[in-house]
Amino acid sequence: MSRVWIYSRLKNDSLLNVPTLVDGRVYATTSLNTAPKAWPFIMYRQTSDVDWMRGDDQDQCRADGYMVFFHDKPGDYLKIDTLIAHAQRLFKDVVDQPNGIIRSSWLETSEDFRDEDMGTIFKFGRIQTIYRV
Repeated sequence: MSRVWIYSRLKNDSLLNVPTLVDGRVYATTSLNTAPKAWPFIMYRQTSDVDWMRGDDQDQCRADGYMVFFHDKPGDYLKIDTLIAHAQRLFKDVVDQPNGIIRSSWLETSEDFRDEDMGTIFKFGRIQTIYRV
């Protein structure tokens, strides 16, 4: 499964995890009961897990879909756009054979949103990973 790979890349990237940006605030959407008190932060969730290639009557590869949400305090979207640029570098057309990732693709970036429950503005990106079983 590529979930650990997605989290590790977001959590351990030296350009994302500086005090002026994410600084380690990367969360699975189901891990939060309340909104984080510090901004910006990243949330992610898996959206799909499907067969990608079968051989000899068993799966050889699978494809997982993810949504990654980039939240910041209300205002402009400049910091969010910076976070997205870093995330695209981490996931756009990436091959990581040692970790079983055949290809990671950045599929899209959303429009601007407001999240009244979180008290933030945000955008999301969609990622697809294809990995060996």
